[in-house]
Parts: sequence; C-alpha cells; structure tokens
Amino acid sequence: MTKDKQTRYARKSIEASCLLLFKGYSCVTDVKNISASGILVELLENENIDDLQVGDVCILEIVVNETFNLHVSSRVTRISDGQIALHYISIPEEKQVAMWQLLGDHVHEVEAYGT
Repeated sequence: MTKDKQTRYARKSIEASCLLLFKGYSCVTDVKNISASGILVELLENENIDDLQVGDVCILEIVVNETFNLHVSSRVTRISDGQIALHYISIPEEKQVAMWQLLGDHVHEVEAYGT
C-alpha cells in the first residue's frame, strides 16, 4: 500500500432510509452504505439542508426495517454531488449489538481507500 492510501472500516450497501436532522431542519435521505464508523447518505430529489458544512454535527434516524431503527449523533466529513458522508459520534449502548448484527462480517473488515 502506498503512503497515500489509508484504511477504513469496510462499507456495506444496504437499502434503508435516513432522516437527517440539523439545526431545526430535516430531510429524508437514502442510505448508500454503512460501516462500523459511519454512513454515506444521498439526498432525495427536491431535498436539501441549507448551511450544512463539513464538521457540523447532525442527528440521524436510520430506518432499516419495521423492527430496527438507529438514532445516532454524527459529524459531517464530506459533502459532494448530493451525497453526505458522516462519522458516528455515538451509538446508543442498547443499539450497538443490533448495529453489529446488521453489519455482519463487515464490522471487523477494513478496506483501503485514497489515491
């Protein structure tokens, strides 16, 4: 691996929706992928959040299915092309086991990224 490459927790593609809350604003997003440390969401058509910037703290309500949803605090790490990457700040203790089960083998896997 070159010095420009880094590692991160492996991402898992899932079909889920996510309500993103920021400074009194809310919007519905689609989950593109999820990992043990963060999530990538895509804004739905006609959705936007004014003034959202890298470093801002948001609340996410991730709805995976009728029996599992996850409420987490997160920090924006990247915004581009209608997609928002967020890093979890905290996952409630009572949801951690369910989160690890959702991720399956991805919970311990890492992958290379970067240029």
